[in-house]
Amino acid sequence: MREHAELLSSVRDDITDFKTSGSMSPRMQLLRERAAIHGNISHMDDVISQAQATRAVLGSQRALFTDVQGKVKGLGDKFPMIRSLLGSIRRRRSRDTLILSAVIAACTLFLIIYWLSK
Repeated sequence: MREHAELLSSVRDDITDFKTSGSMSPRMQLLRERAAIHGNISHMDDVISQAQATRAVLGSQRALFTDVQGKVKGLGDKFPMIRSLLGSIRRRRSRDTLILSAVIAACTLFLIIYWLSK
């Protein structure tokens, strides 16, 4: 919200500056434009750094989940009861995926039929 408000105030300032810039020299106009470009570049750098930080966090989460998955598989190999529980979870997940895909296909089919009937 704060960034949105700052952006709106920046745009308003630019509009008022543009309206009053008739008396500015070309050199001052170029300096203003350069400052605006520099501000935009710094904002882009901030966004890129946030994206890189997010990528690093997601990578560490992936490594953590892979490690946990390996430990659960190791437990499943040692204990047959856990192995059967993991198998039933896997089967249920596969069944849920099939049901969800069938619902999506049916909705898409009905949408196409409706669209064609109009």
